[in-house]
Amino acid sequence: MLDAALALVREGGYPAATIEAIAARSGVAKTTIYRRWPNRAALLVDLLVQMATAEAPPPSGRDPLRALRTELREVARAADDVTGRLLASLLGEAHHDPAIHAALMRSVFVPRRKATAQVILQAQRSGVLRPGVPPLIAVDLLFGPLFYRRFVRHEPVGEGFVTQVFDHVLEGLAQAGRPAARRGSVPRKNGAEARGSGARRR
Repeated sequence: MLDAALALVREGGYPAATIEAIAARSGVAKTTIYRRWPNRAALLVDLLVQMATAEAPPPSGRDPLRALRTELREVARAADDVTGRLLASLLGEAHHDPAIHAALMRSVFVPRRKATAQVILQAQRSGVLRPGVPPLIAVDLLFGPLFYRRFVRHEPVGEGFVTQVFDHVLEGLAQAGRPAARRGSVPRKNGAEARGSGARRR
């Protein structure tokens, strides 16, 4: 049933994934669907969890900063694709349906936020990030700009934007004396600096 819903969402977006269409595509009765989900939106929240887990899994790995950067990039890509469009539709439903809001919080936002906060805590304990910032607040600082840009302003969240957010936020979260935000990256010179260094070489 979730596979049928996914195919319909890919073909026609949220409006196409009706209970009737899902039942017809999956070859089951509508009563079979309603025994598992109370309504269409609840089914699609479960679909969203499945899609998000596949496209942007929770952060993992021995290097917490690499894990956070990877997660932010993958969430941004998913937000600009079908997963993001489905989430936007469900957020709209959640405004007037408390059950959908609760389902999104319970199945999507709370578990993911906690998983990312654990990686922030790992980085703090290893001395890479300063310990004074509550991990859940650090998660909001990282992902808030992405969600505001994509779901409030309805603008794309490309690689350049993600890199700037990660670097600037981690700069503020870094342990004193450790430039965590730009670890592994090479800062770009602006035009004036590039011309100046070229002149000095000549």
